[in-house]
Amino acid sequence: MSAHDVDYNRNILNRDGVELPDFVPPTNHGHTSAAWFLVIVAFIGTLLIAFGMVLTINPMIIAGVIIVVVGLLGSAIMAKAGKGQVTVPSPKK
Repeated sequence: MSAHDVDYNRNILNRDGVELPDFVPPTNHGHTSAAWFLVIVAFIGTLLIAFGMVLTINPMIIAGVIIVVVGLLGSAIMAKAGKGQVTVPSPKK
């Protein structure tokens, strides 16, 4: 395809004049509030689990597991509330 074959009035061209597909996924690569919430809370929970295992404190291990589960649930709730990755429906063929 040459530059003469491209319809420049269409809004699907990138800088190089190459046509993009009709479906382009979001480009935030998962940098959302829900994802960061999960990462931070799960990190805290796994730290508690690790220290609990090293110090052999079972309640600390259980608390760490509970915190990780709370992080998973909280992240899922935030994603449902619109703070997660935007899903774009795939094109129908």
